[in-house]
Order: sequence, then C-alpha cells, then structure tokens
Amino acid sequence: MNRRIPTAIACLLASAAAEVPALAAPPERRLGQDAAIQTAMQHNPSLQAALLEVQQSQHQVRAEAGRFVPHLQLDGGYTHAESPRQQRDGTVSRTTTNTFDVGSQVSHQFEWGTALTLRVEGYRSTSTQQLEPGSADTVTLGPAYGTVGRLTLNQPLLRGAGTTVGEAALRQARLARTTAERAQDVAASQLLRDVLAAYWELWYRSRAVQIQRDAKALAEQQRKEAGQRAAMGALAPFEVLNYETRIAELDQAVESADAQRRQQAVEMGRLLGTREFDANYVAEADPRAEPYGTAIAQADAIKAALTRSPEVAQLEAQIAAAEDRVATAGESERPRLDLEAYVQSEQLAQGEVPPAMDHFGTRPAYSAHVGVVFELPLSGTTRSAERRVAELAVEAARLRLRQQRDQIEAQVVSAYVNAETARRRVALAETTVSIATQQVRAQRQRYAAGVAIFIEVQQAEDTLRQAELNVERARVDLVLAHLTLEHVTGYLLARHANLMPVSADTEARQAAALGYLAVHRVAAF
Repeated sequence: MNRRIPTAIACLLASAAAEVPALAAPPERRLGQDAAIQTAMQHNPSLQAALLEVQQSQHQVRAEAGRFVPHLQLDGGYTHAESPRQQRDGTVSRTTTNTFDVGSQVSHQFEWGTALTLRVEGYRSTSTQQLEPGSADTVTLGPAYGTVGRLTLNQPLLRGAGTTVGEAALRQARLARTTAERAQDVAASQLLRDVLAAYWELWYRSRAVQIQRDAKALAEQQRKEAGQRAAMGALAPFEVLNYETRIAELDQAVESADAQRRQQAVEMGRLLGTREFDANYVAEADPRAEPYGTAIAQADAIKAALTRSPEVAQLEAQIAAAEDRVATAGESERPRLDLEAYVQSEQLAQGEVPPAMDHFGTRPAYSAHVGVVFELPLSGTTRSAERRVAELAVEAARLRLRQQRDQIEAQVVSAYVNAETARRRVALAETTVSIATQQVRAQRQRYAAGVAIFIEVQQAEDTLRQAELNVERARVDLVLAHLTLEHVTGYLLARHANLMPVSADTEARQAAALGYLAVHRVAAF
C-alpha cells in the first residue's frame, strides 16, 4: 500500500477539522462584585419584602401611639317626642316636645388607663300640651334654651390600670418593629451571602470553561503541527488521529463546562431580582484579589458571632416580645374595679339664648357623682390558661435562641475548618500544578524523542488540567468559607452597609453598622 495515501487522508482530516466554522457565541455580560450586590439589594424580592415589613411595623407604631391623643367629637340632632299622660279622672292627655340640640366633646385616654371627657351641649326645646283630653285647645311652653357642661372621669383600679396594660399594644408594636428590622438584617445578610456565593461559583464555572478552552486550543495547535509532520513523513499518519480524538474529547469537556457556567449564570440572574435570566453573565473579579484572611482567633470569632449575628438579634427581639406578652396575659379576665365620677353644670333660660349662656357662667345648677363598679369573673381558668400560653411561648423562644447559638457556634468552627482545609488545598494544588507542568514538558520531550507514547502525554496534560481546576476550586471554597464566617458574625452586612437601600428610617442603623465596621476592620476575616 502506498504510504502517501493514509498520510494524505490524515492531512485532509486535520485540515477539514481546522476549517469547520465555529458558531458565533452570544456576547458575554461581565459582572462586577459590587454591581451584583447593589443590583440584588435594589431588586431582589425577598429583601424588598423585608423592607416593606419594616415600613409596615413603623406605621403600626405610629398608629398605636396615636391612641393616646385627644379626640374631638361634634354632634347635633332634632328630636320629636309625644308623651301620653293619664289624668285624675282617668282620661289621657298628650304632650308634644320638639328639641334641637348641638354638642361637642373632647375625650382623652391616658397611658395609665385614665379616661377624661369634657362635653358641652346646648339645646332649644318647645312643648305643646292639651288642656283637656280630646280637646283641640293646647298650651305651648317655650322656646326654652338650655346649656349643659359635664366633666367625666373613669379610672380603672384593677383591670386595665397602669402603663403595663395601657401601653401594651404600643410596646408590642415597637417590639414588632425591632423584630422586623432584625428580620431585614437577616434577609440582607443572607442575600449578600447567597449573591456572593453564586458570584464566586459563577467565577469558578467561567474559569473552568477557560481552562478547558485553553486545553482545546493547545490540542488544536498540536494537531496542526502533527499534520505538518505527517505530511513531511516525520510522523506516522495514524498518530494524527490520536489528536483528532483528543480534540473531540476536549470539545465535549468545553461544552459540559460551558453548560454548567450558563446554568450558574441563570441562578445569578435569579438572585439579582431583575427578572433577566441571562445565561451570559461572566464574573470579572478574581478571588486572589479579595482581602480574606483569619486575623482573629476562633474563640473571638465565636464571641463576635453570638454578639452580632442577625439571626440571634432577631430571636432576642422575639423573646422580648414574648416576655412582654406575659405581663398582660389574661388581663381581660382580671377582676374589674373602676372609679367613676362626673361633675355637671346645667342652666335653662326662657325665650332667648343669652340669659342661658350668662346663667351658665354665673348661676348654674350643679350635679356631681362619685361611684365604683366591681366585676368579678366566676372562673379563673381562662386567665391562667392565657398566662401559661404566654409563658410557654417565652420558653419556646429561648430554646430556639439556644439552638441558634449552638448552630452559629458550629458554623463558625466548621467555617474555620473549611477555610483551613481550603487554604491547604490551594497550596497543595499549586504545588501539583508546578509538578504537573514539569511532567507534561518531560512527556512531550520523551514523545518527540520516540521513547513515550501519545497516551502518556495525554495523561500528563489531563493531570495538569485537573490540577488547575483544583486550584481554582480550592480558592473559591476558601472564599465561601470566609463568607460563612462573615455572615454568622454580622460582619458581612456591616462590610456592605453602604450598598444597602437607604431610607430615613434606616439611616441610624446603617450608621451603626458602618461604625461597627470601622472598629472591627483590623479584625476582618
């Protein structure tokens, strides 16, 4: 068989494969780390919902505080009344009265339970009376003008007495606001962690694609050189087919890596909250440029986590709310003892209004009343049950806090283990890359000298490529471990507080977070 025929076939295969046009890749959307955080903070629905709940709780506090302001009431009306009256002889006469009245009152409920009401009203009344039963003859009295002023006091002495009960709804609203603020911190910190974790996973997937593409580009260059050598007779023709197989395998590796990158890009788009599920996001940051490190001891990190963790702060706020409910549990079933009192001034004038107003100030008719009202439930079952419910809620909240503290401590220890392991993996993988690079160089030289086969070169190149992937994977795992540390210690939220959505109600809390960041900057993880 003519040796030139397989040589020509191999050359044609190499040339045809090299000339296959590549499909145009869609344009990449490069994404910076701060840009990703800021976009997520502005558009992510979970954080936006938490912000709305904070605003809702703030308005609820205003609503409860508004219960302790004076209320003005204005009223007026007309009354027509007919009253039958029995006479001595057994007959019945009828009296008709027409009354116009207007009034106003100011009432105020105080925090300690006292209720005060001041009412002033005036009326005009006329009365028509039959002179004889069944007769059309009548006599009209009036018009009479009257004024009445009354000051009423109601003071609970048992049920509902004191600010513990009177301000219960306001305190609960304030505690609910604190809980909502802590929930917002939790949502923001979790979102930061998820976005950054997804960002660095996207970076790794993009880096894996690039490593696979570099390996393919190298294989294509090697195939071209092999084709040229085969054409000159310096290489057996079938050796070119080994490079073709190699390129086909690397094509699959590139496609697989790019599919994983695109899937991660879609997840990144979901977290950003812009409703653009774009598969072309590419992370442009580099984990080697990130200022991560363990500058403080593990025990100090645990202490910081238990002190500053958003989850712990949220549960502490829930405990405070539960404890406050214990103080008022069963209040509606307590014995009731109220002091009631009023003083009233009334005057009546005939025919015109001014005398009535004058007499109201100079010669009024006074009335006064003082009394008590006592009410006793005949069973205390409801009150004791409600109080026990509130106490059990406190105990449950404390147990949840204890569980969260244990979980946080375990997370810190685990994150330290993961960080130290990832740090060692980075060093080991970098060493492996160095050794694998030398091994590839040596195998290529041996192959060129004819003392090694192609599969040995391929295995060396695969080892190098896997070592490069392991380096990048370890670097990203190191970043993820420190993200976990920053999240559980509250430092992640403080570090990115300047990217949080700002409103007038959250400026003070943001300033506190930035102050914490300034104090603990030296001890950054």
